[in-house]
Amino acid sequence: MINEDSFVLINFVGRVVSTNKVFDLTRKDVAEKEGIEGDYNFSPILVIPKAGYVLKAVSDSLIGKNTGDKYSLKVSAKDGFGIFDQHLIKTYGMAVFRDNQINPSVGDTLLLDNKVATVLSVNSGRVMVSFNHPLAGKDLDYEIEIVTVLESDKEKCESVFQHYVGKKPDELNIENNKVAMATKEDVKGYILDSIKSDITKYVNKDFSIEIKAKQA
Repeated sequence: MINEDSFVLINFVGRVVSTNKVFDLTRKDVAEKEGIEGDYNFSPILVIPKAGYVLKAVSDSLIGKNTGDKYSLKVSAKDGFGIFDQHLIKTYGMAVFRDNQINPSVGDTLLLDNKVATVLSVNSGRVMVSFNHPLAGKDLDYEIEIVTVLESDKEKCESVFQHYVGKKPDELNIENNKVAMATKEDVKGYILDSIKSDITKYVNKDFSIEIKAKQA
């Protein structure tokens, strides 16, 4: 039975209730059936209920369930990506975008004032944007399948690495509380620090971790 410390791999399809539109998923069969294109990683994702890797409502829903369980989960806007805040709508002159060689269109996601914004409208040299999360104010519907619960320390360390990097390390060995990893990927230092921190926090506090670059 899953608890807050479990390492759980899940498949999911997330939809906006009002439109039934998919906003994220891990299932390739659903993407192909509905003609969904995008940069999706069609493989189960890691959830550690107490780690905050996904929405709290999704994490909490796993508690008490078991491998193989499939279920639907309704998530209100409040418990999802928040209530839409009108105060986070701003208007900019087109010159701001031209100076940065940006041609804004409705729906574009941009970085403005070091914050992510979504373009709401482009009219008469004025661009209205929202600094709300794109899914703020929307009720969500999840279809969730619990694929497996990881048990070994090696699997858990690999899964934390994959959570941050997108793929498993090329090598991983654990001996005498020393975790040695090697990867061909170019991983930023702050990401490596997060991997090490999460392994000691959620796998074993006594682990010492070394991550080296592996020659291609």
